[in-house]
Order: sequence, then C-alpha cells, then structure tokens
Amino acid sequence: MLGLEIETLITKNGNLVTRSIWEETLTSEDSIIKDPCSRQPVGFKKDFGIVKTDTTSAIVEVSIEPGPLEAILNRAEDFYLWLEGLGYTSLDVAYLPPPGIRWYLKNATPRGHYRLLQWYGYNHHKIATMASTQIWIDVGKEDLPMVLNALNVASPFLISKYSNSPCCGWKEYRVRAWIDFASNSWAAIPDAWAPYSYSSWYEVLSRLFSGVPQEAEPCKDLSLHTFESLSHELLEFNEVKARDVSMGVVKANNIEILEGMQRWNFGPAIARWKSSLPRSDWLFSFLEGDISSFINSLDKVMIEVRLFPKLSLSRLHEAILDVLMIAENSSELDMMNPNVLKHLYIRAARGEDLPSYYTRMVERVLRR
Repeated sequence: MLGLEIETLITKNGNLVTRSIWEETLTSEDSIIKDPCSRQPVGFKKDFGIVKTDTTSAIVEVSIEPGPLEAILNRAEDFYLWLEGLGYTSLDVAYLPPPGIRWYLKNATPRGHYRLLQWYGYNHHKIATMASTQIWIDVGKEDLPMVLNALNVASPFLISKYSNSPCCGWKEYRVRAWIDFASNSWAAIPDAWAPYSYSSWYEVLSRLFSGVPQEAEPCKDLSLHTFESLSHELLEFNEVKARDVSMGVVKANNIEILEGMQRWNFGPAIARWKSSLPRSDWLFSFLEGDISSFINSLDKVMIEVRLFPKLSLSRLHEAILDVLMIAENSSELDMMNPNVLKHLYIRAARGEDLPSYYTRMVERVLRR
C-alpha cells in the first residue's frame, strides 16, 4: 500500500489565493474538518482524499486515500480536476518568493501545529509558498533502518532528477529555504533539513534526540524540557507538563510524545510509526542505551519521502517507481559519511553535476 500527500501552489485570476477566497470554497463543502488544537475549520473530505490548506491559503494539500499505485494516481488526477473545476490554477513550479510577513500573517493557515512553530523560533513565513509531494511507503520495522538509509543516500540523485523550484541561482531553491527555516530554530535537531545515513534503529532515534524536545500530539509544546527532565517526569507521573498553542499549561502522555517526535526531522526521508507503548519508561531506557521496549511497541512502520517538489502526474508516477525500486534494493546502497552526503545534496540543489561514481551507484540500483 502507498500513501501520498500532494501540495500545490494555486492562483485565481492570476493572483495567489487569499484566506477570504479559500474560505468561500471551505464553507461550501460538506464534511468539514477542524484543526485538533485551534478548533477552526481547515479542510474537508472528498472522494479522493482530505483537502486542506497548508502553511497558507496559497498552498492546497491533499492527503490521498492510501491504495495501490494506479488508484493513487487516479485520485491525484481527480484532485487536480476538482481544483480546475473551481477556477483555481495549479502552478507548475513548487516555489515562489514569499510575498512578505504581512501577507503571511493575513493569509496564514489556522492550523495549530504551524502556530506552535513560532514558539520554536521558526520564521515560518519563509516557506509559506513552497509546495512538496510526500510519498509514504510501508516497511517492516526490521527493514526500516536499511530502507531509510538507502532513500537518504539516493536523495541527492533524486533531487537533481526531479527539481522543480528554480530561484536565485538554485535549481531546487526549496533546499535553501529549508536551510534558512531550520537554522532559525533553537529547538531543531542539527541540520534538520539534511539527508542522513543510518545503520540501526538506535541511530534513527539518536538523530531525533540530538536536538531539543519540541512537540507532542496534538499540538503540545515540550520545549520547557530537556530529554532528561522529560524522562524523569514520565517515570514519576506517567505524563509531562506541556504548553498548548495559547501557551496554556496542558499534559502530554508517552503515546502523544512518541507521535510528536516524528515532526522534529525535516530530512528528505524520515521514519514514521504507530505505537501502542503502554509503559512510560521508554525514554529513560533509550537514554541508557536500551531501545527494545520502543521497538517492541511498534504496530506499524512507514517511511515518508518528502524531498520531492510538486510534480506533474507523469513525473509523479516516475518518482514513485524510483522510490519503490530504491526501497526494494536498499541493501545495494551502503552507508555514506553524513557530511559528504549533505555536500552532494546541496550540489544537486544548486544544479551542479554530481560525481560520476555516485551517479552510477544510484543508477545501478534503479536499473535492477
């Protein structure tokens, strides 16, 4: 089974769509969806999936109902036809220079998750006109580190092949925007935007724990804590103090923390999971080097590949096939020095040629 999220920049009558224009569409739809923390209407359910605005009203995203490849592509086409039928134009590019902070504040989404980011220090308006395509694949939990490693190692090749956001001398300016976005946060993991090479679940979790605690689900800020204080409070009380989007004090439990952990990494491919961990000592155990209780709790494991810009349907089909081929042959791509990998990723985003040895290595996997 595949999952897919598509974001696209939209205009109406040649102008970026504003909140007031989008709300006309929002209020005309049935099956309204409210944000879990702001409680404001943010989207609605359609036959092809769930439609919301993303960072601002200028970006519409759809979470397509999971299924086999052909069904996924048909639903993506239905989404674009639906937009067209309402008079919206879906732009071919995945990035436009942001219109400015005033425009952002007027047209920002009411979704509470993004409101929390302001407390982390992110200049969120810098990515308010940046669209992406996110491909979700199911993997076995024992296979996740190897597949995650392969997709990260292949990410410079993929970003070079599918770049669609030229600006300011970059072939894929979205990478530059992510660098700026992540570097302005005091809470992110180091180089949260960069690809990373993994050999084990321990390294996957160590990467997440290399920064500062951020968010628990739904929309609860954990930045009051260090990981050590978080673990001790969980052990003693089975929950921790957090803050909501209004900065009021709330509580977060271990399952909510595990769900929120997944948002702390903005890399090209990241681990996602569903857990039923009943115990509250998982974090303390991890800090002492034991991840067995966490691994045993995993009910479903996925990888979200999020480096792709908005793509045409034919290019989207090709990109999904590439992702599936890399996942299937993940053992063929060894670990790579993270600094070298980061360097190649930036070179690809700038439009510079990648080393022939690296290109041949990835192409050999894709031809299998």
